[in-house]
Amino acid sequence: DEWAVGFPGSPLAPNVFSESPCADEAADVFEALNIPGGPIPPFPLLAIVLAAGLVGCASPPSPDVEGARSTLARAIRRVRPAHPEQASYLERLVTAAEVATAGEKAAPFWARTPGRGTAAWLRAAVAARGITHTLATELRAAEASYRSTFPTVAANVARSRSEIRETGMGRRESAALERALVELATAQRLAAAGEWARATEKLTKAQQFAAVVHGSWAALHSRFSDPTLRAQWRRWVELTIEESRVGESTAIVIDKLRRRLTLYYRGLKMAEFPAELGANGLRRKEHAGDRATPEGMYRVVQLKRGSQTRYYKALLINYPNEEDRARFARSKARGTIPRRAGIGGLIEIHGDGGEGKDWTDGCVALANEDMDVVFARSRIGTPVTIVGTYER
Repeated sequence: DEWAVGFPGSPLAPNVFSESPCADEAADVFEALNIPGGPIPPFPLLAIVLAAGLVGCASPPSPDVEGARSTLARAIRRVRPAHPEQASYLERLVTAAEVATAGEKAAPFWARTPGRGTAAWLRAAVAARGITHTLATELRAAEASYRSTFPTVAANVARSRSEIRETGMGRRESAALERALVELATAQRLAAAGEWARATEKLTKAQQFAAVVHGSWAALHSRFSDPTLRAQWRRWVELTIEESRVGESTAIVIDKLRRRLTLYYRGLKMAEFPAELGANGLRRKEHAGDRATPEGMYRVVQLKRGSQTRYYKALLINYPNEEDRARFARSKARGTIPRRAGIGGLIEIHGDGGEGKDWTDGCVALANEDMDVVFARSRIGTPVTIVGTYER
């Protein structure tokens, strides 16, 4: 054990205090003070002390000061980053040991306190041993904490990278994801350097930023599991398909969550196409400029092509309908939408889509070849039902 090097009084070496070569001689001297017949006169007493010191008393082995000094210096450097106050305490013990050793060497032999320097170095060594043992225990615990936490945090950050692509995720969520990625990378660098506690702190921060992204994503998606909304959406779709069956006509159903437009004819599914929504398309449209895609039962009111539209071909629907207007008025009264906001309009199913992302101002975009099929089957009055999601 390196803490015993140069310390004859350590638990791993002979006890300098009880087994010193001077112990028996010193005992004889003190016993002489109480011999029968009264105290020893001063001169004979001095002679006895000198005789014990000069003839029979060997000095205790001197500590290996250089070895102790370098060992303690290593301990102080190791301890300081995590526990600077403990490092300062060890430095004070080393200073006391240096003073004790220097004083013992400088004092005349009759004024020396045998073992004083050794005892001071031993005190410093024992303290360093305890402190470094505690530090090692903390490091093992920090490493275990990091290794158990890292897989979960890494998975959550990876999930956030997927969630950020969802419609309706904004700048706040994008900034949080960037911070999560930085904190995760920093944690990995610190762990590689053995700084487990700091690495775990960075993991905690990465988790917090990833939670911001996931929280927004979960809030955005919570409405799609609402049983009341799901029942309403299912009813709208069933009514639309039934109208197609009874009228032997075409109907269009758009599932926002799945980004699918389904074309029905005579109540049967005729075709299905990928659809792109508004930039905030998963939200229900509330007012002009919110870039959300509306939800409700609508009808085609105009078929556009050529110079009539910017987007290849388009089907204009009758948003806002009466239900949209009533909901807008209630929201205005409650103050949940901007006071000067209008209800919006010009919602279309149009071409120039196929980008694989939600990008419109609230319309539904299809690839041009898909738009050709939908446009050819549509007429003024064709039902267009837009729902959050549904399952048949």
